[in-house]
Amino acid sequence: MLERHQIEAPDGRICEIAIGRGIANAAALVLPNAGRVGVVAQPTVEQLATKLAVEIGDSGTAADVLVLPDGDEAKNLLTVESVYEWLNRQGFTRHDMLVAVGGGALTDVAGFVAATYLRGIEVSYLPTTLLGAVDASIGGKTGVNVGGKNLAGAFRHPARVVVDLDIIDALPEGLLREGAAETVKAGFIADEEIIAEYERAGLGAEIDVVVPAAIRVKVETVQSDFTEQGRRAFLNYGHTLGHAVEIAAGISHGDAVAIGMVAAGAVSAAAVGFAHHERQQEIIGRIGLPVNVPGLERAEVECLMGRDKKRDREGLRMVLLEDFGRPLLRHVDEDLLEVGFAAIGVE
Repeated sequence: MLERHQIEAPDGRICEIAIGRGIANAAALVLPNAGRVGVVAQPTVEQLATKLAVEIGDSGTAADVLVLPDGDEAKNLLTVESVYEWLNRQGFTRHDMLVAVGGGALTDVAGFVAATYLRGIEVSYLPTTLLGAVDASIGGKTGVNVGGKNLAGAFRHPARVVVDLDIIDALPEGLLREGAAETVKAGFIADEEIIAEYERAGLGAEIDVVVPAAIRVKVETVQSDFTEQGRRAFLNYGHTLGHAVEIAAGISHGDAVAIGMVAAGAVSAAAVGFAHHERQQEIIGRIGLPVNVPGLERAEVECLMGRDKKRDREGLRMVLLEDFGRPLLRHVDEDLLEVGFAAIGVE
């Protein structure tokens, strides 16, 4: 199986996406005209990054590896500056490019660097987590955390994204579970085939089914609304409370999104008559994801939500569901937020 997609940004930049098995190689990731390549990676995949750098070097293109901190420890401006300085030492020009090997946090940072260094250089992504494959690597959102989640960033597509299902299949259970949150989210907002597969098999859902399907949802959504003026906001289902819970509780992004979807489902039931709130919660629990987060101080969560990008002059907006596959964006008042907090055990 080899599935290909393209997304075109308003400025004409094209992102090429390949999904298949055994496709993680230099030819797939490196543009033909690249002068030199900087491979940035997280520690857990340093061996894979080094192997790629050797392969790139064997093809005649100079390549060096820089290992960044793991996870969200890398998503800050200090890390960005360290990459800029490394690129300076390497003598990078606009004819050179980055290859990012790692999870969603790593590709977020590498994408932000590529969007801003020399006012823009090329970058390709090799996501090595399920979360990165179905969400962070697709769509051209880059960013780092500055007092809140992803508050500094840019919209800019990578040149290429290579999703190797052999890499995803070999992931430990914990990373598969975390990534399943964003994967099943794609199902809740747009594709009942994904819902059915997770409902059938839980964490044993077929990677060859759910990953391409979730990526198709992301591609189609982003293609229609690159800078999130409308439909793309639906991809934030579960993220309004989820991002705040992630920071306040110090939990993983996938766990936080799962909890956020439980809250959003409860608010959807109260606000727009969503009939599948309990079924949704059962599916999330069947995957092994958390459905509540008791013990958090509500004031801290509300403070973090106040800095969220989804707040505007009229107040806080949430993505809600009228039904599976029928999302909508609306403002929520304190009474509805109370429903969401109660559903996840925040008092």
